[in-house]
Formats: sequence, C-alpha cells, structure tokens
Amino acid sequence: MSRPMLSARNRAAIVFDNTEIEIPCSGSGQKTAKTVGWLKANGQFVCSGCGATINVDSEQLIAGLDKVDDVVAKLRASLSKLGKG
Repeated sequence: MSRPMLSARNRAAIVFDNTEIEIPCSGSGQKTAKTVGWLKANGQFVCSGCGATINVDSEQLIAGLDKVDDVVAKLRASLSKLGKG
C-alpha cells in the first residue's frame, strides 16, 4: 500500500507538530513542555508548579506556524534553484 504524497506545507506541519516547546507559567515561572500538535489540539493545560490554568491561543499559534511554513517553502524553492542556472 503506497502512502499519499504530501505537499511541502503538510510535511512541514507534521515536523512542527512533533516539536516540543516549553511554556512558562506567568504565576510560578514553572515551564511545561508540550508538543506543537498537542497545543494546537488543546486550548489549555494546568501548571504543575502552582495549579493555575494556562490558556493557549491556538489561532495565534497556528497563524505563527503558517508564517514559518511560508518561510520554509520559500527557502526550499530558493535552494532548489541553486545550481540550475
């Protein structure tokens, strides 16, 4: 069974979804590590340091990731042109 071809944007999204980032609690300073995919799917989590609920702006996160995807796509296009001149 063959796997479907993924666009460069979809491949980048998969890579970013598995990337772990640390989010600090504004109250305790405790940093909590979550993957980007987890953050996109969940709007909040509880700080293990103080029990505060930390809200994640998923729309802002996705918008930022879209910008990164665009930059990566432009970089790939530029790199593919090297040596073709």
